[in-house]
Amino acid sequence: MISVEADIAEAQEALSGTSKSLAAIERKTLSIIAKGTVKAVKGGIRQTLKSRTGELLKAFRYKVHKNGVANVYPNGESGSAIFPKAYVLNYGYTGPTKRAINKPHSFVQVGELYAASGSYMQDVRKMIDKELEKYWGK
Repeated sequence: MISVEADIAEAQEALSGTSKSLAAIERKTLSIIAKGTVKAVKGGIRQTLKSRTGELLKAFRYKVHKNGVANVYPNGESGSAIFPKAYVLNYGYTGPTKRAINKPHSFVQVGELYAASGSYMQDVRKMIDKELEKYWGK
């Protein structure tokens, strides 16, 4: 699971004259970051696991909480054991003989790198411009 926390001061400052609450701005910004993180994780899965992608690609989701944190996590269908599968495929597994049975593929780290990089700022600025256009027009 990846937890995302962001400094949204720039977005709050730009939207301070609108009727948007600070909590709504924070949730919208975290939603943009989490959505990009899920997209990056799925890209990492496609890059490293070329043959096994169906259930794992569909499993990664995000949730934005009211306390200012967004979580990205695998969530399979009812009865699915996707979390252990995602863990083993991402971090690898060594058996009782300390021999590597599954090598690590590190696709979750691709999402962590995306969240830490700040490359989502273009999408945040687009959201700010869209909100400002709603309130003040062109």
